[in-house]
Amino acid sequence: MTAKRDLKRRVRERQGRTGESYMTALRHVLDQRPAAVPVVEMIELSEVAAALAIQCRVRMSPVLADRIDAVGALRRLREALIATERDPAFDLMRRVVMHGEAPVARMTGFHIGRRFLDRVRAGIGGISEHGRMLALMVDGRRGPEMVVFMLWLAPVPYVPYRPSLILATTDGTLDGPGGLSLAWR
Repeated sequence: MTAKRDLKRRVRERQGRTGESYMTALRHVLDQRPAAVPVVEMIELSEVAAALAIQCRVRMSPVLADRIDAVGALRRLREALIATERDPAFDLMRRVVMHGEAPVARMTGFHIGRRFLDRVRAGIGGISEHGRMLALMVDGRRGPEMVVFMLWLAPVPYVPYRPSLILATTDGTLDGPGGLSLAWR
């Protein structure tokens, strides 16, 4: 059955139950649809980050805002990138965050992100294989908190996109347990 025929069937069923006109029943049936795309409003931290000499856009998951001090987490990230200056595994993260470069994202499999997150959930921080995710322990409001710093890069060279650094929790969601996933679960 096509989607249009299914919609008509549901509208006519409602019409039969309620006695409403077709247009009124249609409006009610359409109002019951779930939102097509879930949206999480990220917290913009770019101005705060710029004061710490961070050169890319920075956003934070709203669920994380209640758990950590964002400025302290960004300071911790900056210290880690400076301390690992000679470690090539951190080069991509450092070039984007500290120097404002805008590289194009290279295609990698989801398994790399999953493998990284599995390690993070086991309490092992560090940098991912592709260098786009870093897990660091930061001071949380209720004790130490593992935070995932993730780079969002342009998928193709001709898109004028300024890279973003996303601060997220280790559960792989942006808005709490069971919520909108970062596609690495």
